[in-house]
Amino acid sequence: MAPREAFYAPFNGPSDVPSPLTSPHWLPLAPHPGNPAPPAPLRPPHPPPPEGWTRTFHAVPAAYPRQLKEATGTYGRSSHPFRESGPEPKTSAERKARSEKEGFKAAEARWGGHEWSMDEALAASPKGLFVAVERWRRDKLRGGHTVVCSHANGMQKEHWQPVLRRIIASEGGEPDYAFGTDKPLPATPVLLDDIWMFDDANHGASVDLNAGLLGPGQIWDDTARDLVNFIVHVLPAAREDEKMASACFPWHLPWQLPWRPDGDAPAIKVIGFGASFGGLAQARAAAFIPDRYEGLFLADPMLPPRTRTWENVLEEPETMLLRVRQAVKRRDTWSSREEARTSMLKSPFYAAFHPEQFDLVVSHGLVKAPNGVTLATPAWCEAAVFCEGVCHARGWDRLPGLNVPIAFFMARENDRTMGDELTRELVWRPPLARNERSLSAGHLLVQEDPDGTAEAAKRFLATLDSGRWGNSLEEIRASYDEETKARL
Repeated sequence: MAPREAFYAPFNGPSDVPSPLTSPHWLPLAPHPGNPAPPAPLRPPHPPPPEGWTRTFHAVPAAYPRQLKEATGTYGRSSHPFRESGPEPKTSAERKARSEKEGFKAAEARWGGHEWSMDEALAASPKGLFVAVERWRRDKLRGGHTVVCSHANGMQKEHWQPVLRRIIASEGGEPDYAFGTDKPLPATPVLLDDIWMFDDANHGASVDLNAGLLGPGQIWDDTARDLVNFIVHVLPAAREDEKMASACFPWHLPWQLPWRPDGDAPAIKVIGFGASFGGLAQARAAAFIPDRYEGLFLADPMLPPRTRTWENVLEEPETMLLRVRQAVKRRDTWSSREEARTSMLKSPFYAAFHPEQFDLVVSHGLVKAPNGVTLATPAWCEAAVFCEGVCHARGWDRLPGLNVPIAFFMARENDRTMGDELTRELVWRPPLARNERSLSAGHLLVQEDPDGTAEAAKRFLATLDSGRWGNSLEEIRASYDEETKARL
């Protein structure tokens, strides 16, 4: 047991950022149109779930309709919607020129895209999408939390497994510190009963479920709406169906989970775990349905007050499209998993991953292809996500009204959240927020440091369950003010 490494001291304002930064837009949810999910895709071998838990896989109806018109189309894993025709580039200059053109095409799909009105979307009546979900359920329920997990761009749902295994392994509790401070916390059991890990609709196994239905554009609001759709319209019905289980008829849920109207079954409260853009999705969902959330654990969430217009892209393409271009030129095929492992480890990006997390990249971040293996999340899908220009700011705008306990676990560097002062303001905008800052891992905290992330998550849960979180901004701020003075 050791004191926390670092934290952001309370922000005293005033803010230099005017708010609201954006005009709100949030499409209501309609029933899924009824097109069936494809059969479950082939999966690589999985390590068994923790002892006393059962793993199942499900196709969950995605939010319908999608908020962005360009989010549905005819693409799948082998598509290349942004690729330039012509021979493969041979020189670095040719590859750079090609990635620049493809980056602009990806950006045009988002910045030139159209956010539906409800009437427009229903009139167009596209087919419904699905999200692939892995569930861990405790065999003998103990009154623990229900957790819903969402991942970072380019990652998969499986990357939450190492963190969750560590939490479950030490659920009996031990003395620790209250999240974000050096205040001692007595041993507090941390119990989870039901865990749902989501692949984003254009990531991982969800790409198999939506083959031939994906569009070239992606809006982060749809990822948040997928969470709301699940928590309100799918999870309660699933729990109600399980009540029919008996000794002769063990609990079991079908591959495709049904969509049902709100109120058909008792509401379920959840805790959201989210990383990067998955963290923004959890915050956006909780802002829309705060009564369905017990709390949020957000690992370096993408919630800075960033707005990017098409004019910004044209004026500063090198900056605005940096990660888009990196994504579109990413290598995506290898002759074998062994070759992919060797090649990827030469990249500083993957070399920073914890070995257990990198093994998941090789086992679950790749799928079989005609001539070897390819990325489970296509490079073009990752690029489409990086083209978001407004949803960061939509999340920022909603933070002051998000009256849910939030644990911000922030990265060592804060370039993704626009520097020291804006990051400090970000983590203090919600009224019931606490924060910690890692000194050992960068933006992809879950992948780089599952041990530290799990320890932070346990402190969050123990502080919440012990009743020591704090009931107001003033109460939480006072504990940090004391801590700040003690450390000076």
